[in-house]
Amino acid sequence: MGRMLLFLLVGIGGLFSITNLNILNSNTSALNTSIEQWERVQAKAIAQSGVEFAIMQLGQDSTWTGIDNHAMSCGTLYVAVINTTSLYPNAPSAGLTSMRQIESVGIVNEQEDTILVVVELPQLSTIPPFMTYAVASENDLEITGSFAIVDDNNPEWNSNIHTNSDLVIGGGGYTVEGFGSYTGTMRKKNGHGMIHNRFSPNVNPNGDPTTFQQDRVDIPSFNPDDYTSIATDFTYGNLNLHGTTSLGTKANPKIWYIDGDLDFHGTVEGYGVFIVTGDINFHGNITINGLDAEGSNLAFYTQSNIDIHGNSTVYGQMFAEGNITSHGSFDLYGSMTSKSAIDLQGGGTIHYRPATNELTDPFWDSSEPAPPKIVSYYYK
Repeated sequence: MGRMLLFLLVGIGGLFSITNLNILNSNTSALNTSIEQWERVQAKAIAQSGVEFAIMQLGQDSTWTGIDNHAMSCGTLYVAVINTTSLYPNAPSAGLTSMRQIESVGIVNEQEDTILVVVELPQLSTIPPFMTYAVASENDLEITGSFAIVDDNNPEWNSNIHTNSDLVIGGGGYTVEGFGSYTGTMRKKNGHGMIHNRFSPNVNPNGDPTTFQQDRVDIPSFNPDDYTSIATDFTYGNLNLHGTTSLGTKANPKIWYIDGDLDFHGTVEGYGVFIVTGDINFHGNITINGLDAEGSNLAFYTQSNIDIHGNSTVYGQMFAEGNITSHGSFDLYGSMTSKSAIDLQGGGTIHYRPATNELTDPFWDSSEPAPPKIVSYYYK
């Protein structure tokens, strides 16, 4: 009887040992599985963070190519960036430009996760600051008579003006549908007394002062000879342009170099830039076939002066290294900038239209890097 009890106790003890061992093995297996799952999750998180880091770096430097064996808190990160011409990772060329393929690999112990991404590196093209004004000048800006600076039937546009010197007002019959800023002073043309403030911005939600002093706005110098390499047409000597003139497209405007004076009037089709070494004179009407809805079709940039005679209708954005002077009752649909002084006399009207990027970028490139845009995203 005693022996039987002993065998029974030993048998029961063996069963308990086997059961405990099975439980231990099961717990160990479950623990290992949990650890592997956690490691996979962490590897994926590291790979995702690598993609975000790569996009941030490419937004600052489009030539960035990646990092190798970068230690993380719980693993390792590899990122490789290569140029691609496709929308998809490792796909045949689609002839695209400004594309980058990102390969981001996260590793935690034996677990590895790979993400493949293709991004586009867009450029945000902006108008140079001095051309965001309806009128801007380096020296005195003088407005006299019943001159008007207004929007071109778009009340969401402020027709702002600025001078890096004095804003000179003659009389009280003028109108400006925008803000007036100056680096020097705002004063009357003759004598003392009250200046008639006829500035009335279309958009002024905070009720800010309509005229104010501010820091100067940089207005660069302009030399047409610096841009002969991009000119598409050349005239050596004075040019009297009248009749119908066909130019380029918005994406590829005609760039016409004129080594002399330009007298301009007539009908224009398309988009173009006139870069002139001498004076530009407007003494007749310009007609635009296919007027741009949001900006200008024409640009007139000169190393000398611009003179607008009375009873003229002119379209375009203007830049003069010298003075810009107006006489009589003319209409300008566009904007003007002078590296010197601007004198607006008589009863003319500037109907402000924003400058067109395609007509400024070849001369004053204000492109700014924009955040890369993801176009495809894959787990490998």
